[in-house]
Amino acid sequence: MATLTEPTQRKQRSRIVQFFANQRNWMPYIFVAPFFITFAIFQLYPLLRSVVMSFQESVGYTGKWEWVGIANYVEIFTDDENFGVAVKNFVLFAAGSLITEIPIAIALALMLASRNLRGRGLFRTVFFIPSVLPGVLMGLVGVWFFSEARGLANALVVALGGERIKWLSLREYILPNMLTIAFWQWMGNHAVFILAGIGGIDTGVIEAATIDGATAWQRVRYIVLPLLRPVLAFVAITVVTGSLRTYDIPATMFTGAGLGGTGGQGWFFLPYITDVAFSKFRMGYATAIGWVVFAIAIVVTFFQLRLFQFGEAAE
Repeated sequence: MATLTEPTQRKQRSRIVQFFANQRNWMPYIFVAPFFITFAIFQLYPLLRSVVMSFQESVGYTGKWEWVGIANYVEIFTDDENFGVAVKNFVLFAAGSLITEIPIAIALALMLASRNLRGRGLFRTVFFIPSVLPGVLMGLVGVWFFSEARGLANALVVALGGERIKWLSLREYILPNMLTIAFWQWMGNHAVFILAGIGGIDTGVIEAATIDGATAWQRVRYIVLPLLRPVLAFVAITVVTGSLRTYDIPATMFTGAGLGGTGGQGWFFLPYITDVAFSKFRMGYATAIGWVVFAIAIVVTFFQLRLFQFGEAAE
């Protein structure tokens, strides 16, 4: 094995000495070191550890781990019915949120953008407030709203001549209940983003279209909506990723039937991961589910970007 000659070694040592002799060379590293140290300890290490954990399984409460390979991932896709329920609920909840929230948010934003509307600032605040409320509070509101004995939903049903419905006890009402609360909580938030996008559109373009005889619908269809494509892409992605991260509302509304809702038909990804990890104490399996959910988020976001022809994913 070749060794460095003495002149070469001296040259390398002199470079090191010169580097540390000038404070400007090493001082920047001192300032950025706290960030990289905390990042490595609290983010990078847990991330890498979770990758390893997904191929392991905890042995009871002993703190020991057993290597199981891809068995966790095989179980997710072959034997886990609850995960299938969570996937189905995610798809339906995300699709329902997109269909109900975004069109109404666009209409609301167009209304709030009207110069003839008085009190626009008040309306913007009122519609935006639910989005800053804690999810647990929204879940409690949902419990009251759909209460069989004193809920507003049943009060309306009785007023229309119907009989009281057990909204929180029947599995067929799980998704409608969730969509109702999600619509109330996030529709105003989406409208604010869309309203900001409308404010960034050059008014000269719209005025020119008006002079050319374009109707209000034609201006919205052929000018406003195409120019809002980046904003709509952002809103759609946040709706879908928010559906992946749903936890507070189902965990609060399904307290009587457990995190899985009536008959285990109310599972969503995060409540299910919590139940597997801390009720069944299968930390490795719960971690594997988390990585599968992460992969779903990446795939769904990619296809949404392609759908909106937005960013590098559309090239």
